[in-house]
Amino acid sequence: MALAEKVIVMDNGCMCCTVRGDLQQGLEQIQAEVKKGNRIDQIIIETTGMADPVPIVRTFMTNPAITKNMRLDGVITVADAKHITARLDDKVEEGKVNEAYQQVAFCDKLLLNKLDLVTAEMAMDVKDTRPPSVD
Repeated sequence: MALAEKVIVMDNGCMCCTVRGDLQQGLEQIQAEVKKGNRIDQIIIETTGMADPVPIVRTFMTNPAITKNMRLDGVITVADAKHITARLDDKVEEGKVNEAYQQVAFCDKLLLNKLDLVTAEMAMDVKDTRPPSVD
């Protein structure tokens, strides 16, 4: 139970692009705790706001030090039911990614929140929306 509420905060910048080293170090800290005999059931990485999930997923898929003892079980995206469709249509600078699109495209589960701000019909329209195709 020693790790039941352990939180590792990485506030040196955007985890998805600038501090992937911090992500790796945080995961290695957790592995060190497990080696000491502490048991964990899961690790949840919360990115707060708009973040491209690809570099985080890539960290799990390509880093042998991480994949030896951990696996990425899933990616969950929480989307604002009122604004997600507009965010999927956002135009981005050349060479940049639409983070909303990336989050929806790479998630295993999509949770709609703020349903109290939309009608039932609008919520169903959002549920049935497909991200725009990438040209």
